[in-house]
Amino acid sequence: MRRWIPIAVAAGVFTLAPLSAGGALGRGSDAAPAPFQLQFVGHTILASYPSPSGAAHVGTFTTNSALCPSGSGQDIAETELGIGTRLFTCDGSGATFTATIDPHIGEYTGSGSWQITAGTGALAELRGEGSFSSVLTSGDPSDIPGNLLALAFVSTWSGTAALDATPPSVTLSKDAAVRLRRPAGAYRLSVAFSASSAGGGPVSYTFTIIDPVTLDTLARKSGSTTGGTVAPTYTMKPRGRSLRLEIDVSDEVGNTTTLKRTIALKRS
Repeated sequence: MRRWIPIAVAAGVFTLAPLSAGGALGRGSDAAPAPFQLQFVGHTILASYPSPSGAAHVGTFTTNSALCPSGSGQDIAETELGIGTRLFTCDGSGATFTATIDPHIGEYTGSGSWQITAGTGALAELRGEGSFSSVLTSGDPSDIPGNLLALAFVSTWSGTAALDATPPSVTLSKDAAVRLRRPAGAYRLSVAFSASSAGGGPVSYTFTIIDPVTLDTLARKSGSTTGGTVAPTYTMKPRGRSLRLEIDVSDEVGNTTTLKRTIALKRS
């Protein structure tokens, strides 16, 4: 049985209890996502890579996973959009995992999202995603953004993770476009697809139809499924002789798959 491990807070010090043996992350067909928590105790240094803020975060961490109870972390990249990438190295095993933090500057006093995108060693297949919230432990909000080197913080992550790097599957079983008598130039498009994840959990999807001539989005539908068939039907008036279909699916730990198809339209 998987369960959350409570975070204890005392005198401004945050500690994360270790995960019990019964909370191990599953593999393969047993790769159902488990609750995952991480606490990063960080401070700011000058970035050694191109960074819009010029700042990098380094520090130590603890988690509720027996596979990596503690270790150290250091930023290795930041995009122009302010999304940071951090390399975490586990104590003892030397296994690593890489995660993105969005927004990077949110680790000082705000909140945001994280996603584990890669791993090595025992964590090679680790994937996960969730949200974080942070508090300053040194410095003042007035130091942002002019004096970031004065800042230290504690960032607490919560979400789900699994030893599952397998992208979800998506299968298109129908894509039929029938021209209508009225209104002129209109078509009825019927689509059927199914999607599933390796762990058997829900899969989120976004289904989009685009007119390749105008690049207008003619239809969009989002939702989730656990393997059943999704069968939307739309009436539309495209400008060209084809439609572009795109289905984006993601599982509970952030693995993604995209299916693209061009649907030819008959004029008669």
